[in-house]
Amino acid sequence: MEKTGKNINGENAKEEKENEKELKDLEKNIDVINEDGLKMSYDKAKIERQFPRLMRELSEKSKSLKIKAVDYEIERCDEEPQLVQVNDYCEDLRNTGAIDFIRRCTENEEAFAILDYLLERKELTLQEYNVLKNRIKEEGGLQKLINEYGGLKTPGYFERKYHRAKNLTNNDLNKSKNLD
Repeated sequence: MEKTGKNINGENAKEEKENEKELKDLEKNIDVINEDGLKMSYDKAKIERQFPRLMRELSEKSKSLKIKAVDYEIERCDEEPQLVQVNDYCEDLRNTGAIDFIRRCTENEEAFAILDYLLERKELTLQEYNVLKNRIKEEGGLQKLINEYGGLKTPGYFERKYHRAKNLTNNDLNKSKNLD
């Protein structure tokens, strides 16, 4: 009886240690879910280095915002704000092609593996496959191809490119045009 009691206690201790380890790993990351339900995980230490004040605000127990002044002037707008669908927002995300995948590669072998996979799935024709493969085989071909189509896609590429919500009002679009 004692042996089984020790085994059960030992198993419980192992489970508790595993649970503690999982909790510590979860504490290292910050998970953010956007309006579309897309979950992004960020390294807590990296964010803390880049945005120390933001992390301090997020980690405080009480959340408060001090308002020092209020502007009572209201801008009148003659036209009613209408929702504008930004069409290219999802187009780039939904219709990825061979070039989009190749732009993430740093080695020729990675690009060849992607081309082989896309050919196998019949997402590339044999002619497109051969053209891309020959361009990559050239001296510095992969780098030239990547630069020709907009540069290397690093982690966080889409997050940086599509940082705005996809439904914008006319006023928001005009403001963003003025900022650019």
